[in-house]
Amino acid sequence: MHSALALPAELTIYTAGETRPQWLAWLAADDAESLQVDASGVTEVDAAGVQLLVALARALAAQHRGLHLQGPSPALRGACERLGLTGLLEDGLPAGAEA
Repeated sequence: MHSALALPAELTIYTAGETRPQWLAWLAADDAESLQVDASGVTEVDAAGVQLLVALARALAAQHRGLHLQGPSPALRGACERLGLTGLLEDGLPAGAEA
């Protein structure tokens, strides 16, 4: 099954608790080798939100699957750049984060 995942507008410490279980359910239901995620609607993101994305990328890598963020918003790009995680935007897994 191939389902679409769109990142929420707010990807912060305040939404991580409710977002994580939704992503885990989506991950379990989708068997695609490479998952495409719409990242264009993110308007607010903090380190906890980026950490959640890294955890998703690592979980996929452990399953030999890929994560590809489509159209990362300026807010998401800026957060990843500030945290030194631009690899997350390009190939879904930051350097040194192999599972």
